[in-house]
Amino acid sequence: MIKTLASALAFTLFGSAIVHADSKTLEQNFKKNYPEIPVKSVTASPLPGIYEVYAAGKIIYTDETAKYLFFGNLLDVQNKKNLTEDRLAQLSKIDVKQLPLDQAIKYVKGKGERTLYVFSDPDCPYCQKLEQHMTSIDNVTVYLFLLPLKKLHPQAEAVANKIWCSKNPYEAWEDYMLHRKAPSNTAQCKTPIQKNLALAQTLQIDGTPTLFLQNGMRLSGSPQNAEQLEQLLQQASTQK
Repeated sequence: MIKTLASALAFTLFGSAIVHADSKTLEQNFKKNYPEIPVKSVTASPLPGIYEVYAAGKIIYTDETAKYLFFGNLLDVQNKKNLTEDRLAQLSKIDVKQLPLDQAIKYVKGKGERTLYVFSDPDCPYCQKLEQHMTSIDNVTVYLFLLPLKKLHPQAEAVANKIWCSKNPYEAWEDYMLHRKAPSNTAQCKTPIQKNLALAQTLQIDGTPTLFLQNGMRLSGSPQNAEQLEQLLQQASTQK
């Protein structure tokens, strides 16, 4: 029995070392084969011999050779779970306490007991759709980071600067997003737009709107409707 126990212990120790070595080998091979793709983490997947590589905000599946790559969703059919989506949700979370709130427009609706952080482009149609949903949301404090993407919307930065420099920035934002009423002010001021663009790059935000709930969960794109957004806010408020 002692011999059996020793063998089991040896297998556990060496088996663990082999798994660790394989993930290290994969990481080295991946960086060698695809030096332009920055790897953030390598984790064993539920599939034997297949690993999950988190890189550039996406999940890639491969073996330790990193010769062939698999993109797509890994499904747990029996339990009706999208394992890839669940992992992405966890891996893309941020520490919202690290966000520079002085670079955002703050507005409070109702008691403001829940919190939402929004990166938004004034000329993005999906951002405008999000603002329509927001008219039905109450009891939330919103931190709005103006993020004009000039490659997609050449005039967005000028509009964002005017909104920030308005006497009431949130009112100017809402007028523009909901009613397409451009800011009329001519005053100029120092804005955080360039800092927000740099921040977005750090957070790997490549599209708008991008939302972060108060538990750090990332939402890329506008929720389908106000009801879905309300549900997400409520869930996050109970997971603080």
